[in-house]
Amino acid sequence: MEEYLSTKITTINGRHHCRLMEGDKVLDEMACELKQDIGYCIRYMLRIHDKCGGTSQMADSSRHRGKNVSAKGKIWYPSQMPVKEGKQCGKQ
Repeated sequence: MEEYLSTKITTINGRHHCRLMEGDKVLDEMACELKQDIGYCIRYMLRIHDKCGGTSQMADSSRHRGKNVSAKGKIWYPSQMPVKEGKQCGKQ
């Protein structure tokens, strides 16, 4: 059964926070300095979600898009974002 994934972008204190969500649950979050890096962040989160066993056509398709393959500005990766609850891929 395919999961229902969505993305949400919020600008907080000059950072563009990109969230990968399943319903109301936040699965992953990254932040970027430049608006043009939002696509890079979303692609990165979907790639990790797919690698960790998530099934989604959106996540699978993100592997095959060739746009924005490198970040232009500062990126805050999931390991640099505060974790409130739940677990991340590879961490128990």
